[in-house]
Amino acid sequence: MRVVPAIVSAVSAAAILLLTACSGEAGPTPKRAPQDPGPGALQVKLEALTADACFTEPAEQNPPGCEKYVTQLGSVPGKARQFAGTAHPELKGHGDELEAAITAYRADSCNTEAGTGAVTCSDALVDIAEALSGIETALAAVVDAAGTADTTTTGTTRG
Repeated sequence: MRVVPAIVSAVSAAAILLLTACSGEAGPTPKRAPQDPGPGALQVKLEALTADACFTEPAEQNPPGCEKYVTQLGSVPGKARQFAGTAHPELKGHGDELEAAITAYRADSCNTEAGTGAVTCSDALVDIAEALSGIETALAAVVDAAGTADTTTTGTTRG
């Protein structure tokens, strides 16, 4: 029967066409890394974190209860230094203070019940709150300066 070889030939030809059609495809296009949202996004994060009782009343807190709060602050010192540049050394200074206070909190095991009784844990939370307050104030100046720069260059403000 000649039908079977004809079917096999047709199926083989179709498979070859499909394979060659796909061979030029490199796969999915890689996505670009998202742009850094800038100091305004850090300002929003700080607004949320400064509403926490670990910030508003640090001396009255049970230090292990502030572990999540302290963890959420982990990226803030680096971002503060990044946004400080050379124009805002006070922001960098507060970022360094925050990093030192976070390190002290962790070094004294304040995130565990073993560290609860230590006066240094309460001191670390107070130091964290003070440094965070300084960052919040200094960051507002950076955001304001960025808004002024946008206005002077383009004649409009960010929306």
